[in-house]
Amino acid sequence: VTQPLENPFKRSRRIQMRKYAWEEVAAQRDMRALEVAHDVKNQYYSLLLLQKKHELLTRIEQAIQETHKLIQKRAELGEVKELEAIKLYVETLKAQKALTELRTESGLARDHLNKLLANMLPADFQVSGELAFQPIAADEESLLTLALSGHPLIVAKQLQLEQSRSNISYVKWQRLPDLALKGFRESGLDGINRGLGVAIDIPLWNFKGKELAEAESLSHKSEQELNALRLDLAQEIRSRLRRTRLAEETLAIFSAGLMDQAEQSLKIAEISYREGEISLLEFLDSQRTYISILRDYVDALYSWNAEKAALERAVGEDIQ
Repeated sequence: VTQPLENPFKRSRRIQMRKYAWEEVAAQRDMRALEVAHDVKNQYYSLLLLQKKHELLTRIEQAIQETHKLIQKRAELGEVKELEAIKLYVETLKAQKALTELRTESGLARDHLNKLLANMLPADFQVSGELAFQPIAADEESLLTLALSGHPLIVAKQLQLEQSRSNISYVKWQRLPDLALKGFRESGLDGINRGLGVAIDIPLWNFKGKELAEAESLSHKSEQELNALRLDLAQEIRSRLRRTRLAEETLAIFSAGLMDQAEQSLKIAEISYREGEISLLEFLDSQRTYISILRDYVDALYSWNAEKAALERAVGEDIQ
C-alpha cells in the first residue's frame, strides 16, 4: 500500500490557485450580469422614448384634425380657400403614417427587450415609467476610485494575476520531491514480514527552470494586462462622464424656459390663425417648430439616460 505525501507548502499554493480561478469565474459572471443589465436599461429607455414620441404625435394629430374640421367649415362658408383644408388633411395623413411607423418600431423594441429577458414577459406587455433626469452628483475622482477597486473586469484580472503569482510559488515548491509512505506485508521462507517505508522520487532535485520561466512570464503578462485595463477603464469613465455632463447641459437649456416659450408661441400661432392674422403656412411652420423642439427635448432625455447607463456599466454599479 502506497500513500503519496504532498509537500504541504506546494499543496497550499495549488489550493490557492484553484480558489482564485473559482473567484475569477464569479467575477466574470458579475460582468456578464452587468452587461445584460446595461442592455436591458437601453432597451427600456428606447421603449420609453418611443412611447413619448407616440404620445406627442397623437396630440399633434388630434390638434391637426380639430383644425382641419374648423377649416373645412370655413371653406364651406367661403371664408378660406378649400386648398387650405386639403393641406391640413395631408398633414393629418403624415401624422398617421408616423404613428404607424412608431407602432411597428415599438413592437420590435418590445420583442428585443423580451428576448433579453428570456421571453419571460407576455407578448403584449407594456412598460411604464418616465425618462427621468437628475444631474449626477458624483465627481470624476470618486467614480474612478469606485471603478478601479470593484469593477468586475478589474476584480477578474486581479484574481488572474494572483493566480499566476501563486503558480510561481507552486512551481518553486515543486523543486522539492514529494515523499510516499509505503506499507508492506510479504510472505517468505522465514515467515511473514511486515513493515513501513518512505519512498522518494529520483532525481532528488529538479530546478524546474523552464516551468518557472513560463510562470514568471505569465505573471508579468497578467500584470501588464491589469495596468492596461485600468488605463482603458479610466479613459472610458472620463469620456462617458463628459458625454453625460454634455447631455445635462443640453437639458438645462430646455429647462431654462425654451419649452415654455415654444408652447406659448404655438398657442399664439393657433389663435392668430383662427383670427385670420397669419396664413396657414405660417401656422404650420409654428407647429413644426414646436414639434421639433419637443422631439429634441425627448431625445435629449433619452441621450442622458443612455449615457448614464453606459457610465454605470463603466463604473461597475448604479450611480445615484
